[in-house]
Amino acid sequence: MQFQFEREYHLVVNDKKISVIEWGEPDAEPVICMHGWLDNAATFHYLAPYLDKKYRLIAFEMPGHGQSEHLSQDADYQFVSGISVIDSVLNTLNIESCQFIGHSMGGALGLLYAGAIPGRFTRMALIDSMGAITAPSEQAVEHLEEAIIQRRKKTSNKRFFNDLEIAAKARAQVSELNWKILYPLIERGVMLTDKGYQWSSDARLKRMSWLRMTENQHSAIIAKVEADVLLLKANNGILNQFPIGSRTAQIKNFEQINCEGGHHFHMQYPKETAEKILEFLK
Repeated sequence: MQFQFEREYHLVVNDKKISVIEWGEPDAEPVICMHGWLDNAATFHYLAPYLDKKYRLIAFEMPGHGQSEHLSQDADYQFVSGISVIDSVLNTLNIESCQFIGHSMGGALGLLYAGAIPGRFTRMALIDSMGAITAPSEQAVEHLEEAIIQRRKKTSNKRFFNDLEIAAKARAQVSELNWKILYPLIERGVMLTDKGYQWSSDARLKRMSWLRMTENQHSAIIAKVEADVLLLKANNGILNQFPIGSRTAQIKNFEQINCEGGHHFHMQYPKETAEKILEFLK
């Protein structure tokens, strides 16, 4: 493999393997790092060298992502289930409180967990993330019907790639990143079969959750967050599609910094991103 990490291991959570990457000294202050949807722990590959001199960075991969095990066929991926994974990982690692860095989905789950269990995270740096996608209560029936119909359909077969460069270029077609920047994500996000490389992520991750929280429910949870929160918002990221002003007002100790780049700007501009995170965490 082209990309190596300081420490790799796995935890067993609910009888499933959760893969973990670490950077930094094992006895340094821990920082939990959570990746985005359909990404993996290598999303922090470029950021880590600017942070690991001071912190123990612990990046784990959610079920069905990266090198973590898929859920069984009788199980179902639900967004809020990720909160249970966070709790189990922290308990397994015997981490009572720590700091947190989360990108996209990882940041959204971390924020909800911080509201449910105040004090577990002391500071939270959210990379182009400000909570979950919500829906009005009157859309619940329509949403539930769509989720049922979606699961009746057969999961489409994944593509095979002759080499990693082809896979990286295919991913780049739906990303703002150059394929060379994406390479760590790609290398960790594939498995080699007798037909070539195939995405390692579970195709069922693309199914919608059965229900979404309402905005009022979401607000009630994040209003309980006690951690200091830094939002690193991409100038060309996904948060431009959602009004987040009411959410930022719910956080007691909140600040925001607008950052150059797209949704994965922490991979585009890792040094600049790390400087902002270090200033905040310290």
